[in-house]
Amino acid sequence: MGKISEGNITGAVGNLVFYGYNGNKYVRMAPAKRSKKSWSDDQKNNWKRFRALTDFWMQFRDTQIGQIWRVAEEGKKGHNLFIKANSPAFGREGTLLDRERLHFSDGKLPLPHLLTAKRLTNDPDKIEVTWRYDGEERISSSRDELMMMISNDDKFTGPIKTGALRKEESAVILLPAGLGTIKGVYLLFGSDDRGLYSADRWFGI
Repeated sequence: MGKISEGNITGAVGNLVFYGYNGNKYVRMAPAKRSKKSWSDDQKNNWKRFRALTDFWMQFRDTQIGQIWRVAEEGKKGHNLFIKANSPAFGREGTLLDRERLHFSDGKLPLPHLLTAKRLTNDPDKIEVTWRYDGEERISSSRDELMMMISNDDKFTGPIKTGALRKEESAVILLPAGLGTIKGVYLLFGSDDRGLYSADRWFGI
């Protein structure tokens, strides 16, 4: 809607927009609104992909995962960083294609060197995790705790506290029962006060 003030017209009238700039008066055509029906296939696919990534974030927004990403963004919402990190795991139409490229954690804590994880051959309900703790990083602490996200079928469970500390350099972890087929785990470390977290790393098991 346009507005007349002291003989001047500002605002929109029909498909015309009246405005002032540097003391001069101008008029231009209002930009045409495009409905979703007129979108190209690429635009539709991009929307589906963004919608899928947003829905994926919404699963974790109010959980500890959401808090991890807000810490990584230093007090910001964290969802933009989460979506950017997980975008490569989704296909053009928003389908999750590669769970190995998903990330549930990010932050300033370093992951330890030589981090490995595998099922115990004599007890497949347990995994053995090993790493090396140098004790020389400024940010990390000997009391950083190993944490775990579990990928089972189409669900993701965690983060689960393992009770293992960085200084211990190894842990044997009992996988939770009742989760169906566990395809892999994402391992990360959190500081003792949960004020800092590391990035995570995927291990198919």
